[in-house]
Amino acid sequence: MKNKNIIIHVIQVLLIICFIISITPKEFQNDTFFTIVIGNRVLEHGVETEEHLVWHEGLEYTNSRWLFDAIIAIINNNFGYTGIYVFVMFIASLQGILYYYIINKITKNKYISFLITLFIMYASRNAIAARSQVVSFLLFILEFYVIEKMLETNKNRYFVILSVIPLLLVNVHASVFPMYFVIFLPYIAEFILAKLKININENIVIENRNIKKLIIALILGIIFSFCTPKGVSPYTDMFKAMGGISIDIITELQPIDITEEFYFWMMLIISIFVMMFTKTKLKITDGFFILGFALMSLVTYRTIFFFYLISSIGIIRMINDFIKENKAENIKINNKIKILIVTMIYIAIGITSINRLYAKLIYDYVDTVNYPVNATNYILNNVDLENMKIYNHFNFGSYLELNGIKAFIDSRSGVFTEEFNPGTTILNDWWEACYGSTHYSKVFDKYNITHALLYNEELITIYISEDEDWNLIYQDDKFSIYERVSDKDM
Repeated sequence: MKNKNIIIHVIQVLLIICFIISITPKEFQNDTFFTIVIGNRVLEHGVETEEHLVWHEGLEYTNSRWLFDAIIAIINNNFGYTGIYVFVMFIASLQGILYYYIINKITKNKYISFLITLFIMYASRNAIAARSQVVSFLLFILEFYVIEKMLETNKNRYFVILSVIPLLLVNVHASVFPMYFVIFLPYIAEFILAKLKININENIVIENRNIKKLIIALILGIIFSFCTPKGVSPYTDMFKAMGGISIDIITELQPIDITEEFYFWMMLIISIFVMMFTKTKLKITDGFFILGFALMSLVTYRTIFFFYLISSIGIIRMINDFIKENKAENIKINNKIKILIVTMIYIAIGITSINRLYAKLIYDYVDTVNYPVNATNYILNNVDLENMKIYNHFNFGSYLELNGIKAFIDSRSGVFTEEFNPGTTILNDWWEACYGSTHYSKVFDKYNITHALLYNEELITIYISEDEDWNLIYQDDKFSIYERVSDKDM
């Protein structure tokens, strides 16, 4: 029986990996491009504060993910884009395997754990990308699991692991580092409630656990947070980004669309129903995670992945207890029928994953619809880069930078705001020019723009095509390049 269970676990883990590979996007996001450039800069010159990817002068850039950038650069230098793609699939697979392991420990049902893992990984698929978040989310899941195990067993090995996590996190993705402490809060709140002997509800379980090691780990986390070349930035970057115009532009900083995110609402409604209308016991820490990350998700889309990957564990634990209380786990299914159903599910998951992966093989790592591949080549071959001050869209500035072209702006929104660089309004100026709040000529004159690389359907393109001060020098199906007439006063 033991060997049979091992075989089933191996099969399911392999299918989980196959499924995750199938949902990992092959096309890179814009952050990946400047990550490669910055990573090479880190390898050559160390961590710097001076901005060098754009042609604006006097800007400073706080690299909150220098270690991740360096890792991606090393992979790219040795294995190219394919190496980065494989790396992302590997880290995402580790997420899935760890999640499967945690859920299996809770449910004691390998089949249910398998299906739940597939569901959660699919729901959180937008977090799978060649960006630092793919590593930080793995670290956050590990943090949650290690805290649970440390409080449960009081073993020192979990304390050691928990102490190392902030050291990694602060150098891989420091801008989300405050979330490391957020995951401690439910356990500290539980300890306080237990000491005060506050009974919230008879169905709410408040355990009186020894959190001495947890507090020590928390203090060590604070100490280790300064083991980074970027000083106090782990405590300031997130709040700076949330306080400026970036929140109006960056989708992941905005509230979720209440008409979308079906999986989020489904999980939240099920949780509320079980908590309010059944006698199922709920751990107070799980309740904090469920409601806490749910509320944070309503405010900021980025947090929804914490809900999927961490709060869901509490939801599953609660539903599992509900099933046990109602003795639904005692329902017996004919063994032959069970084998048939399981086999069909395995085959369906395997075929679906292979088909999805096969369909992606024809894609390029760089999407020519969203990134000006041919236009960039034209600039490199026909324009004087030393004297060019190009205007470009926020979405593809990083691709220009990857090709050695200094951009006007890229998707590191904070660099171009007053919160990070006092007196800087580049992001705001781009936003107003791009969407017509300010006439593009005012922005172009302010920054002495010499060239403009635009989407053909962009608002500016409609007007600049009729502007006698600008000449069209390149155009393809998606992009156009305009050059300022040389005798125009600058």
